[in-house]
Amino acid sequence: MSIAAHHIEHIKTLLGPKGCKQDAEDIAPFVHEWRDTWHGQTPLIALPADTAQTAELVAYCAANHIPITTQGGNTGLVGGQIPQGELLVSTKRLNKMRALDRQNSTLTVGAGMVLAEAKALAKDAGLLLPLNLASEGSASIGGVLSTNAGGMEVLRYGNARDLTLGLEVVTARGEIWDGLSGLRKDNSGYDLKQAFIGAEGTLGIITAATLKLFAAPASRQTAWCAVPSVEAAIALLGHVREAHGDAISKFELIPQIGVDYAVKNIAGNRAVFSEPAPWHVLLEIGIFGSPQGQSTLDQALSKALEAGIILNAAIAQTEAQAAQFLRLRESLSAAQKGEGIALKHDISVPVSQMARFIHEASQAVQVIGPDCRVFAFGHVGDGNVHFNILQPRAMSADSFKGLAAAITASIYQHTLALGGSISAEHGIGIMKKSSLKAQKSEVEMRLMRAFKTALDPDNIMNPRVLF
Repeated sequence: MSIAAHHIEHIKTLLGPKGCKQDAEDIAPFVHEWRDTWHGQTPLIALPADTAQTAELVAYCAANHIPITTQGGNTGLVGGQIPQGELLVSTKRLNKMRALDRQNSTLTVGAGMVLAEAKALAKDAGLLLPLNLASEGSASIGGVLSTNAGGMEVLRYGNARDLTLGLEVVTARGEIWDGLSGLRKDNSGYDLKQAFIGAEGTLGIITAATLKLFAAPASRQTAWCAVPSVEAAIALLGHVREAHGDAISKFELIPQIGVDYAVKNIAGNRAVFSEPAPWHVLLEIGIFGSPQGQSTLDQALSKALEAGIILNAAIAQTEAQAAQFLRLRESLSAAQKGEGIALKHDISVPVSQMARFIHEASQAVQVIGPDCRVFAFGHVGDGNVHFNILQPRAMSADSFKGLAAAITASIYQHTLALGGSISAEHGIGIMKKSSLKAQKSEVEMRLMRAFKTALDPDNIMNPRVLF
């Protein structure tokens, strides 16, 4: 795939000197993802300064059949943001705040704004943007929406889709759709924004979004619990819900191997308990009004301890201790990097089937590769399991790679058998294209292709993604 030199020169003229990168050294960070799994190439990086410039760029590409790969913060994990010869359109310069409406509890920002900055804007206004991702320091709003990211507060607030009231989009024809509505009720026809959220840039480029904000809790109570099994972790969720209802914002499942490697491979981490346990849970509740949540959580965990649901528990006594608990959980992905190759699977099953899935899929992996290390963690409240398999210490990289296809096929087979999905929050991208057909019916695939053909008839938007 190549782009003619005269097209490149036209795009450079269109965007100006600040709007393009062509030197190999400048391009390199955009065509490699942080895990070194995906590598690509592009003749030019286009960085439009605003929506109008983005639309003019896309219109030119559409007229000349120039394929586009769109990229936000380059934190994707399934390869969809890494070009293979296409024009790379980065949204990094589309990073301005458009509006903050305190009374309506909404924030409108450009798609290139980093999530952490958007959260800080909400916090400065005394409100909360409850998208909690380990990559929030580099993930962009547009990228988060394009994959319908989830994170650690889905249990209470929902996925990115649930937090989006309106979008501004440049279509595959180069038209601008201004759908930046802050309305919570609008039944005037199709809800078009939902077509672009989770579409991984295949239908158009999200250039701005209006996000839903919430009242910030007066305080939070964070606890770390050791549990004997996944079944016990799920039972603990029900137990805490009886005391706190929908006040639970985080409920994270962590294996002992995760604690061990987070302490071993990430400086500054330390285990909460000196004694190991099969599994651990990080939970957090938001407290509004009087601070009686502390005593209520104490009581709930004491009862869980008496019932044998938990083995040990610690409630953070300071913000620093709560941050220590959270950092341990957020280190789980990076902690695997020092342990050789990791086969990563981002799946979801009904919460009631999580324990069965982890048990049966782990057994199946051990049959294929007896010395493989299962590193499973995730979000108990929404059924999302990051089911990762680490290279055996005594096995070569090539030998382990030789098992990868069989391991992944087995994991997906168990996922689908329990009514699950092969992608919970990371998307399909390039990595899962062939597996998608196993989950989707012929009718679903036909409907998806119909959407794609209707909105992008020349297949220029992320043409290698999904299909």
